[in-house]
Amino acid sequence: MMRSLWSGVAGLTTHQLEMDVIGNNIANVNTTAYKSQATGFADILYQTVRNGTGAGDTVATTNASQVGLGSKVASIYTNISKSGSMQTTGNAFDLMITGDSFFVVSSDASTNPPVRNFSRDGAFTIDSDGNLVTQNNGFYVLGTMGDGNIPRGGNVNLSNLRLISDDTKTIAGTATSESYFRGNIDSIDPDLSSDEGKTMRIEVIGSDGDFYTLKFGLTDGGDDEDNTFNLSLKSIQNSNGDIITSNTNPSIDLVYDKRNGRLQSANGATNGMVRLEFGGQAANIGPLNVDLSNTSNYASLNGNHSSSIYGYRGDVYGLNQGYTNGTMTGLTVSDNGSIHAKYSNGQTVKIAQIAVAEFNNAMGLEKVGDNLYAESLNSGAAQIMDITYDGGYMTAGVLESSNVDLAKEFTDMITTQRGFQANSRVITTSDEMLQILKGLKR
Repeated sequence: MMRSLWSGVAGLTTHQLEMDVIGNNIANVNTTAYKSQATGFADILYQTVRNGTGAGDTVATTNASQVGLGSKVASIYTNISKSGSMQTTGNAFDLMITGDSFFVVSSDASTNPPVRNFSRDGAFTIDSDGNLVTQNNGFYVLGTMGDGNIPRGGNVNLSNLRLISDDTKTIAGTATSESYFRGNIDSIDPDLSSDEGKTMRIEVIGSDGDFYTLKFGLTDGGDDEDNTFNLSLKSIQNSNGDIITSNTNPSIDLVYDKRNGRLQSANGATNGMVRLEFGGQAANIGPLNVDLSNTSNYASLNGNHSSSIYGYRGDVYGLNQGYTNGTMTGLTVSDNGSIHAKYSNGQTVKIAQIAVAEFNNAMGLEKVGDNLYAESLNSGAAQIMDITYDGGYMTAGVLESSNVDLAKEFTDMITTQRGFQANSRVITTSDEMLQILKGLKR
């Protein structure tokens, strides 16, 4: 039989397989994060008709004469490095990776620890148990819980990301630990000589997450000096307006410099910082550090002889104000995969982080369907990491589209069709030659 027949058959087979790859690419043109594939051909076994010879005294060298026996599919490689375009969805849990990383997901929830697969498809949602899962097939998205960062390495202990649970639905309040007074004290202010003195209130938050109102009274100190004053706690109200008692009676003696009106000491402390302790029914309050360094003792410029001193919650930078108990109002994902919970008390807390993986040879990953990849001997082991480790990042509210180039696929389809036609012509022509040979004997 003629060798060209079998070469033609091999050509038909390879071009048919290439058409299968092209068809699969076109079928997945709108598949999220699909990576296109391409076929590579190679020639196969050769039959040597004449061996090459070396040079002699009267003749030069001659080349070997070989006849090939067709082609084969050498590789079907995945264009893993080319990113698809960005597709806006507006869903907070639709995530797109920029960079070479893959999401780590569990394709089999029955195993412990879960079997790891990998995906570029960031279409995620939250299931009925509060877990972050893939939207298409419900596979768990893996990462770490808590406010820690993901270390780099292959043996990182990953878990399902349970974003909504009893631990994350609410956040306990934190007590106010700092407060300060700011303003001027006029020695001739008539309110200072009354029994109550000048009344000031500071609303603080206790360790139980509830509000308490501290009522202070500023008096002239009960002496004849015009640079000494006393600031004392008069009463404490809870959020219901009821007066509660403390087994301590905080009181602060203030002394100002007669020459420049600046604070000299508060209960003997020259830095103006005083620590107030509470107990009894008010044990949930404090301890409270009170900063009085921003107060002064001057005569009023407008001649009204009124003091302009007031108290504030938190320090002078607005920190350590404390916050009440809160309930979760939303979730956000940052560019490094950290998931933050927003609470009704204005707090934002990191509760989890999505892990990603990289491979020495990502093109060596094995496709297993459902937009998932698995490790192979040629891909290398997964290196689990924070996505920003190598400069990548995540974008929320968008998905990665397929990287299939339809213009290229249609061009490849034309060349594949022509190649198939040409190989079929080789077979028909070889058959005609055999018919001619057969007709020599009649």
